Amino acid sequence: MSALSDDAIRKVFVELQAKYVASTQQLNTVKAQIQAKQRDRKMSELTRRELDTLEPDTKTYKPVGKMFIQTPLSQMKEHYVDQIKKADESIEQLEKSQKYWDRAATDAQSNLRDILQGPRSM
Repeated sequence: MSALSDDAIRKVFVELQAKYVASTQQLNTVKAQIQAKQRDRKMSELTRRELDTLEPDTKTYKPVGKMFIQTPLSQMKEHYVDQIKKADESIEQLEKSQKYWDRAATDAQSNLRDILQGPRSM
């Protein structure tokens, strides 16, 4: 019966280890996505600030692929304000996801630690 118990513990340990690794990988991916969104938001914010310093009759051009299309300054400002809002929403969702994966990784790590410290207690 002891061998069966050891096999069961080993199986649970392997499953928890896989869960921990997967959760950690997802957590790192989400952190990278948050950093990218924050970088995009900052670029949009800086561009919007620069547009605010321009005269109202200044010609502005919106990048479209490899071209540029003349766009009114007010539309350019609105575009960057919308991009900032979308980035904020994405960051908020990613932070929720980050909390979930962090909790999952922490739980798996805690369970692994429990198994290693007292395998006979199960």
